[in-house]
Amino acid sequence: MKTIPRPPVLKVSLIQLLVLLALTCGALWFSLNAALSVLLGGLCQVFPQAWFTSQAFKYAGAHQADKVLSSMYRGEAGKVLLTASGCIATFVLFDKVNIIGFMVVFVTMIPLQLVLVARALK
Repeated sequence: MKTIPRPPVLKVSLIQLLVLLALTCGALWFSLNAALSVLLGGLCQVFPQAWFTSQAFKYAGAHQADKVLSSMYRGEAGKVLLTASGCIATFVLFDKVNIIGFMVVFVTMIPLQLVLVARALK
């Protein structure tokens, strides 16, 4: 019996990090503060999503359905905690956050991730 192959989810996170690096370099044109805000905004979305993805695809198959479900719950809880703690740490530890840059990149990474996953699953 053959199992369903795992999707290339690591590749999605790596592409997101490359796009984030390009956006950060582009923000350097404005200021170092803007570039750091862009980087932190992207990391607050990319790393928690990568955590969830790694947990969600840890197990596969009907025989491991209970492990799949508990792993997805654990991944979602970790994703929420990592996102919240990343945002809190950014705003507490970084005095001059460019909120617009932070939020634009944070929100931009979400549809980018959806598009990349859709392409990876084709």
